[in-house]
This record gives sequence, C-alpha cells and structure tokens, in this order.
Amino acid sequence: MASTKTAKTFQSSATNTAGSTTTGSTVSLTTSYGCLMTAKITNGGTGPTIACDFIVEVSNDNFSADTKEVFRATASVGANDVNYFNFELPAAVMYARSKFSGNTAQSVTIECTGEELTTI
Repeated sequence: MASTKTAKTFQSSATNTAGSTTTGSTVSLTTSYGCLMTAKITNGGTGPTIACDFIVEVSNDNFSADTKEVFRATASVGANDVNYFNFELPAAVMYARSKFSGNTAQSVTIECTGEELTTI
C-alpha cells in the first residue's frame, strides 16, 4: 500500500543576525503519523564567535501556554561552514516549530524543512 508524504516549511531561508533569535512557523501535526525535520545553518565568510543553535519545540495547545524544548544542536563556527541537523517528530506530537539562536559577532543563514507522513 502506498503512503502519502507532504513537504513542510518550518523556517524559510533567512538571516539570523548576531545575538538574535528566529522562531519559525508553527506546523500542525495533529493528523500526522510523524515528520522528519531537517535544519540547515550556513556561516558567512567570517564564522560566528559563538555558534548558532538549532532548537525544536513542541506543544499540545499550539504554543499558547504549553511549550517544551525537545532537541537542541549546535553548529560549528568555521568560515563558510554548512551544518545540517535532523530530528524525527513522532506521531504523538501535535504542534512543532524550529528556533535558531545563540550566534554572536556574525550573522548566519538558516532554514528548516520537513517531510510529513500524512497517510499510510
């Protein structure tokens, strides 16, 4: 039997400036059988002094009061480095979003996509 998968965007390509936090779009997974998130962090010609973190947050009430960090990974600080991180969201997750934060001195380019299993 064939399954159906749907592409998701948690964070379109953007710049996370030094000292900032960029929070991606909330994705509803209430009817999902799971989703694989893939984040990309790209340093510029001069790497940040402290690297950028990729953070995954989940919620059962669409982030109105209930927010939990479930994953964090730290990129490198090298010039022009490209870092990829994957995190698999299980079927029990209702809402998820990405965050990028922590880089100092230099901006980095960020993005996060997903592949959701919608039907089996």
